[in-house]
Amino acid sequence: MATDDPMTIFVAMPGTTLGEHAKWTDIKEIKRDLYQPIADALEAELGVKVRVQIEKDREAAGPIHNTMFGEALEAPIYIADLTGANPNVYLELGVRWALRDNVTVLVSQDVDHDVRFNVAHTRVVKYSNLYGQLNEARQTIVNMILHGLRTMNNDSPVRQGSGFVTIPRAELDERDAEISRLRQERGDELFAAAMDAENDDDRVDLLRRVLKANPTHANAHGELGRVFGAAGDDEKAIHHLDRATHLQPDAAEWWRELGVAQGRHGDLDGAARSLQKAVEHDPGDAETYANLGGVHRRRARLSDRVENLRKARDSYEAAARINKHDLYPLANVRRLNVLLADDEASRRAAATEFAKLKLLAEYVVGEEPTPWRRLDQAEALAFNGEKDAALEALRTGMSEFQPTRRARSATTAVEPLQEILAVGWLDEPVADALRAMIDEYQTHT
Repeated sequence: MATDDPMTIFVAMPGTTLGEHAKWTDIKEIKRDLYQPIADALEAELGVKVRVQIEKDREAAGPIHNTMFGEALEAPIYIADLTGANPNVYLELGVRWALRDNVTVLVSQDVDHDVRFNVAHTRVVKYSNLYGQLNEARQTIVNMILHGLRTMNNDSPVRQGSGFVTIPRAELDERDAEISRLRQERGDELFAAAMDAENDDDRVDLLRRVLKANPTHANAHGELGRVFGAAGDDEKAIHHLDRATHLQPDAAEWWRELGVAQGRHGDLDGAARSLQKAVEHDPGDAETYANLGGVHRRRARLSDRVENLRKARDSYEAAARINKHDLYPLANVRRLNVLLADDEASRRAAATEFAKLKLLAEYVVGEEPTPWRRLDQAEALAFNGEKDAALEALRTGMSEFQPTRRARSATTAVEPLQEILAVGWLDEPVADALRAMIDEYQTHT
């Protein structure tokens, strides 16, 4: 409430009749001679403007219940006039007691007949238009209100002893926004520390602390998923990456990582959907297209072989267009051309194009001598019939994998070779080199 706004005394009372026991029945007179002098006395004592509001005096259109119940929460001073035992007044009083600790004052012209139910055990000020009783009632009500405003005592029998407080929705929203901001700031600080962590254990610990401070931190979920995925715990990886994509649905990175984890876990249809989402949000990410190609190729082993192989080739071709000198998607396009070749001309072209990768493979390995690049080079050498050179490149590549990852890497690499060899039309030097590579991979599985 702004400092220049008047303090409101809201009076809940019958709008038409005060009942058979009332001696003073003119509501306008009651407001003028009882409630307005109370407001004047409070204004003089507190030094603020005070106004009296009776619901029936409102001129705004619309149902009265919204404003009545709103006042039951918001009015700093609430007087319930129980004269006539009006059910609506009792209802409004119940709402007031449920919502506010103070200041609520009960009055009635006939305490014996009109104060009913559990309210009968609560102090009620009796008033009338008799001069002495009217002055006494005014002073008693003023004293009760001043005491309640100054001590903020709990005068609600409903709320006494409860652990609940009521605050306006606007204040609650403001507090929630501030808490959210502080959690975000705390989470961001911990997240930055997690990204600087020197090992995965420390990173996981810090990321979990991020989520404790801010459970909706999408990047913390995503990074946890990435760490768990790298450690081979695909179930935890999928859980956190799925949360990351729900919290940040336009983050292509987390859709990609989710698709990769789903693919490792065997959910190829889910992986295809997630990776497709990733390319929709970031059509310039060659890595995502390459991963999508791998998923379609694995799906082809289960159903719709030709259709899925073509989808795989399209995905690898998209990756190759983005990164024209990346050996991995180019090699996969050549592999898929071999699998899809269905006549003499296409078979010859597929084998020739694969063999042409030898020079690019040598250049790429020279610039980026990673294990997977060496394995791609080995296949290019095999398609040139150079079995010994292919085996040497394969063994070098496998030796560069961490020992704990060799078996998994060998299984991943050998499956496409087995598919290629199964086409049955390769020249014998090429087929012999591929068989030797398959045998070498199987020593690691």
